[in-house]
Formats: sequence, structure tokens, C-alpha cells
Amino acid sequence: MTMPTRSLLAPLFALAAGLLANATVQAQPPASGPDLDRSAIEKAVLETNARMTEAANRLDADAFFAYIIETDKGLIIQNGVLFKSRQEALETVKRGFQGIARMDRRFENPQVTVISPDLALLVSEGSTTATLTDGRIMNSRFAVSLVFMRKEGQWKLLHGHYSRPIDQGQ
Repeated sequence: MTMPTRSLLAPLFALAAGLLANATVQAQPPASGPDLDRSAIEKAVLETNARMTEAANRLDADAFFAYIIETDKGLIIQNGVLFKSRQEALETVKRGFQGIARMDRRFENPQVTVISPDLALLVSEGSTTATLTDGRIMNSRFAVSLVFMRKEGQWKLLHGHYSRPIDQGQ
């Protein structure tokens, strides 16, 4: 990574955080240059997200977390709850998988915004169908904002914000 690219990462990450806070992506970020192959980055981020989804659908929390950067700086937010450590998030996911016999999580029309050669934002809506061990079936919708970072040549999740839509009748 060149020195100008490194100096751009801090303000670009702030831009990504702002996009997450507003939950909208209205314009292309200012990233450009000869090292930026947007379509290759988008494809790599979508492939990483697909592997994470496959791991979740197999109910394999360890495989899912293999795609998440090792950090304890609030990497996951779910429905207003900030998990303060990677371990706390992993344990919560493992507990959540208990009692589930089968899961089918699907992302619908995921959108990737390339922020820099090593940083990208994926936003999407989706659905999850979980079949419990007692045979009950639960369906839910979700929305997600995921910040991926390329570290040592691998795309990994730096931050994820997951939420369920509120009931519009309330």
C-alpha cells in the first residue's frame, strides 16, 4: 500500500462510519487511482459475504467468525446492542444457534460500495428462515451494513450492523 493510500484510510473510514450512521449511500466515495479495480473488489467482497452466509447456514459459528477481523473494538451491533468484544459476539452467536436444526439466510440484492483498495461497504436486506429442533419454523427479515477490510490479502469483516425492521403498524 502506498503512503498516499494510507493517509486516505482514516478519513475514508470516517466516511464509511457516516454512511453507516445515516444508513444510506447517496454518492460514490472519492476513492480512485490505478490500483482500484472496483469490479474485482466488489466480487471479492460478495464472495466473502457468501462464504460467511454459507457458514451461518451450516450453523458453524467458528467458520463464520473466521471471516471477522480479530478486534475488541465493537465490531458487531445487532438491534441496538453493541457487542464489546469479538468473544462476546461469538458466544452470543453460538448460543443463538442452539435449538436450531436448520437455517436459511439469504441476502437480497446486496450492494457494494468500494471506499478504497482495501475497504468496502456492503448493504443489503434479506430474510432468514430457521427451523427449530422442535419443528417450529421462524421467518424474519433483516437489514445489514457490513464494512469489509482487506488484510494480508484476505477480505474480512471489520464491522457489522444488523437489524430487523420494526413493525410498521406500531
